[in-house]
Amino acid sequence: MMKKLLILLLILAGMTSVQAQSRRDTRCMDFMGIPLEGPVDSFVVALKEKGFTEWGNSDDGEDLYFRGDYYGIRAKVMVNVQLPNRFVQSVYVTIGPYRTKDMLTRNHTYFLNKLEKEYGEYIARGGAEYFMGEYGDIKVSENNNGNGSSDLNFFYMPSTPFYKDAIIFGLKGHVQEVTTENAVAENPLERFARNGKMENPDITERKYDAYGYLIQGKMLERQGMSIINYEYDAQNRLVKRTLTNKAANITYIHEYVYNEKDEILNLDQKVFDETNECVMSINMRNKYEDHDDMGNWTRNALNIVYWEKGAQSQTTNVIQTRKIRYWDE
Repeated sequence: MMKKLLILLLILAGMTSVQAQSRRDTRCMDFMGIPLEGPVDSFVVALKEKGFTEWGNSDDGEDLYFRGDYYGIRAKVMVNVQLPNRFVQSVYVTIGPYRTKDMLTRNHTYFLNKLEKEYGEYIARGGAEYFMGEYGDIKVSENNNGNGSSDLNFFYMPSTPFYKDAIIFGLKGHVQEVTTENAVAENPLERFARNGKMENPDITERKYDAYGYLIQGKMLERQGMSIINYEYDAQNRLVKRTLTNKAANITYIHEYVYNEKDEILNLDQKVFDETNECVMSINMRNKYEDHDDMGNWTRNALNIVYWEKGAQSQTTNVIQTRKIRYWDE
């Protein structure tokens, strides 16, 4: 029996390993299939695996230069580095020079078709084309070199930070600060650094996965230390948050359900004692009534159903409002 149990555990561990390896980040921009975020060293390794070769860098270390094939055509690539954390900030691609208008126009159209297949329709504005995405933009333009030749330029600019702490709150964009009136099960004020980490000193010893998603942390409480574990679905949405406090013999489980806009529709909280019996339950259902330009809700009609062991359940409604500031404002 023990041997069978050991084999089963090994199989489950193997399945978990496969799932972890196959999971990819769906909430960031990419460049040639490479996530355009995180430590630049990791990005450079992936870029070289795509066949790009490094040929230099700027004196200040902010720009790294590569050569390689961009959709099958030889190109120069500049990777801009965000200092001092040395994260990838943007990518700039140059192809050319073109000395005939016919070849320039033909390749311009070729690249627009290639990008359209990956990023959808573009917007023509000010002599350039823009692919506007939820996680970043691409600008395509022509540059006259002044010597009878022209270049094609492609500027990739991500709009989301590497650390995805704001996603835990169902937030979109590069959020700096959120102020919530009538906050329930959250802090009335949350701040996020430029790299995306929430500036909440209560959650310590944080562990993140390779894509910047928080997977574990600790919280000091009145009675002992709670360990917090975070679980995500295939779309990298937080679906389960578990707080375990061995000193208090209490486990808190938060489960999240999303609507078609990837907003938190329902939050179910349960508290279990040392016998694994549920002693308290809180169900919170959101009805979003207003949003800002980034698609984040600013007014919510919250329905709360509260139950505690030995008592009847109670229901209440709360109107919440939020003010959100962004780093690029």
